[in-house]
Amino acid sequence: MTEQLHPTIYEIAPSVAVVIARRFRGWVDKEDLIQECYAWAIGRNKQFAELLNEPDTNKRQHNEKRIAYQMRRVAERYARKEKATKAGYQIGDEAFYDTTAIAQLLPFVIQAVLHGTVLQQAQDMINDGTPKKPSAPAESGNLIAILLDIKRAYEKLDADDAKLLELRYHDAWTLNQVAQYLECATSTADRKCANAMRKLQDLLGGDTPWS
Repeated sequence: MTEQLHPTIYEIAPSVAVVIARRFRGWVDKEDLIQECYAWAIGRNKQFAELLNEPDTNKRQHNEKRIAYQMRRVAERYARKEKATKAGYQIGDEAFYDTTAIAQLLPFVIQAVLHGTVLQQAQDMINDGTPKKPSAPAESGNLIAILLDIKRAYEKLDADDAKLLELRYHDAWTLNQVAQYLECATSTADRKCANAMRKLQDLLGGDTPWS
C-alpha cells in the first residue's frame, strides 16, 4: 500500500506520528499511527501527488503544511479513539478535559495524591473492570475514571509544575501569593501556572476537539 504514496508522505507521516504518539504516550503506538496516516493518504494519493508536485516552491511548501495539518487531525482522532477504548470511556466525554473542568477537579486529584485518599478505592474499582459499560458524562462511574485519568497525568508532571498546580488549585493561592513564592511578577506567575495546566492537559491528550 505505502509504495504507491508520494515520497513526501513518507517524510510527513512519521513526523506527525512522533508528535501524536508523544501526546498520547502509553495509549497508542507510533507505528500504528504511521500506518493510519498512510491508510488515510492512500485514498487521496492522486490529489496529494498534484499538490506535492507543484512547481512553485512557495505553493508546494504551503501544500505540504496543509497536508501535514490534515494528517495530524486524522492521527489525533485515531489516538483519541484508541485511548477511549483502552481507558473505558466514550470519546465524547473528553469534553471534561478542557482546562476549566480540569481546574475544578484538580483539588480532589491533588488531595488524593498528597494524602492517599478516596481515589485509591476508585483505582481498585477501575482495575476490577468498573464501569463495565460506556457511561454518560454525568454518571459517577465515568467521573471516577476521569479523576483517575487526571491523577495519572498529574503524577507525570515534573515537580515544579506539580507544585504550582498544588499551590494554585489545592491550596487556593492567589496569583500574587504564587508570584511571591516564585519571586517574580504576577504576570509571570500567571503564565507559569497556565503553562503547567497546559502540560497537564497535553498529558491527557490535549484540548477537546468537541467544544
